[in-house]
Amino acid sequence: MSNPQPKKGLWSKPSKKWLLGIPLGGILAFILGAFALGGFHFGMTYTNNNDFCYGCHVGMDTIVEEYEASPHFTNTKGVVAATCSDCHVPQEFFPKVALKIGASVDIIHMITGKINLENFESEHRPRLAEKVTHEFKENDSKQCRYCHDVTQMDFENQSRNASRRHQTMEARGLTCIDCHAGIAHKLPE
Repeated sequence: MSNPQPKKGLWSKPSKKWLLGIPLGGILAFILGAFALGGFHFGMTYTNNNDFCYGCHVGMDTIVEEYEASPHFTNTKGVVAATCSDCHVPQEFFPKVALKIGASVDIIHMITGKINLENFESEHRPRLAEKVTHEFKENDSKQCRYCHDVTQMDFENQSRNASRRHQTMEARGLTCIDCHAGIAHKLPE
């Protein structure tokens, strides 16, 4: 009569050495995945801060100076400033990633010299302003509405003209950018 083999537990030594690689590979994949996810999160957060945006825009044009003089940066009510990404980057994950991939093309143009101090105002600013204005119209000024909600506005404290326009903008097919273009940046000539 033969002795039955004892049952092996989950953490017992495998009978074949290559089987040891399965749990070790899983642990290694988990650790690498955690580092990759952390790096991705850091990159998404870092590229959403004003310092990153200023890296290209300070001194190259008047974009930063116009923004810092606007009510979105400094205001009499002490409301926290809207950052560059608050207005220019969607909050939803996939649209945000798509925008960041598309924006990397502009960074490549900066590095290669296709966009530079001499040609930005005359060649690129009008094109980029038109692109952003078109995006705001297409998405019904979604980034504005992250902070500004027409249903929460106090129409009594607005001028009669502003109150009427805000109350009828949807019926007239208008969006924020139709009246407020140039509020944070001057419109190109």
